[in-house]
Amino acid sequence: MLAVLEVTLPVFALVLCGHVASGRRLLPDRAVEGINAFVFHFALPAMLFRVVAQRPIAELLDWRYIFGYLAAGLAAYLLVWRSASRGRFGLPQAADRTRAAALALHATHGNIGYLGLALVAELDPMALPTVALTIICDIFVFIALSMVLMELGAMRQDDRPAVSSRSPWLPVARSLGRSPLVLSIGAGLLVSIADLPVPAAIDNFTRMLAGAAGPAALFAIGAALGAQPLRIDRQVAALVFAKLVLYPVAVAASLFLLFRPDPMVAAVGVLCAALPAASNSFIIAQRYRVPTEAIGAATAVGTVLSVLSITVTIWLLGLR
Repeated sequence: MLAVLEVTLPVFALVLCGHVASGRRLLPDRAVEGINAFVFHFALPAMLFRVVAQRPIAELLDWRYIFGYLAAGLAAYLLVWRSASRGRFGLPQAADRTRAAALALHATHGNIGYLGLALVAELDPMALPTVALTIICDIFVFIALSMVLMELGAMRQDDRPAVSSRSPWLPVARSLGRSPLVLSIGAGLLVSIADLPVPAAIDNFTRMLAGAAGPAALFAIGAALGAQPLRIDRQVAALVFAKLVLYPVAVAASLFLLFRPDPMVAAVGVLCAALPAASNSFIIAQRYRVPTEAIGAATAVGTVLSVLSITVTIWLLGLR
């Protein structure tokens, strides 16, 4: 356990630094937005490009892992979505499916890009391709599915404007096509498939940017927490339980018992599933005018509790 704490405590200490800086108003107005913009548009894309481009495509595409992770994720997603649609999770009976999709996204969309990459880079940099593969699954399945369901829900509501006029897939495709994370992974895949050498100047440039991704991302998580309320009610507790307990247990059962990829790969997948929810679920819910109070509170509470849950998960999985 001491060896695990040697990894997790410095990681969460960086999160705490961001939280203290935000809480004591050491950051100028809009500074958090600037840090997030740097991480999202520059540092993380550089890291993901390097992780994907520097490895053969056969090494990246672990189909046992992909099917195992997606099977568990879709099962958990469907469970939360149906439960929320039927009035559970503290919602009124027959709550609208747009809101149910937002809650299901929160339960299955972890903070892999910011927290996951930084954490696994400290544990074992050789495991980063599994994290990149998990991000691909996350973006193209769970985020895309949620946005489509929210588009359909918005189109059926008479009292709110629909985000798209006809097909719900068009705005989703446009949104994903503009994402720096998607573009960087796509560029890395092209380099990997074609087995192209990366010029030294580009390699050095992306290496420098990638080196800033972990610390800046962790600091940004803590700074963003300063704006989120720390409260627990029935709905918040259910969301935190679904994300920190239900989801990783489902992924562990799927990977270790059913699909059985390499044990190290499976362990990293379970760790990714055990991460607290990402703020993207809050942002996407806001875009579709879904009430976000519970999602914001669950994101903050889950991130705080994950200091303990992630440490225990790493210890149980034997990752350190």
